[in-house]
Amino acid sequence: MFLINALAKPKKTSEHYDEVVGAYVSLYINYKDIEGALELAKFYIKDEDWKVVEIEDEYFTLDSIDDVEGDEQKELYEEALEYGYSIIFNCYEEEEDED
Repeated sequence: MFLINALAKPKKTSEHYDEVVGAYVSLYINYKDIEGALELAKFYIKDEDWKVVEIEDEYFTLDSIDDVEGDEQKELYEEALEYGYSIIFNCYEEEEDED
């Protein structure tokens, strides 16, 4: 399994379009090779009506749930085992200029 991180922006068709300007996306992808997992990551982000801005070069290979820390992350790992993937969007709003 792979943990892939990305940066994304909501498309106009997204329910989040007028609410946030972007999100850091974490995807747990249960796939045999990284090339396929990266393509799936892009697909799943687009499928949620978000535009991929960047896929981080660094990814994590997870051999078991013991490689994951924290209850929320373990839930995402287990979800990916069951469904093939899990995805979480950590949204952020536009930052105000500091003068």
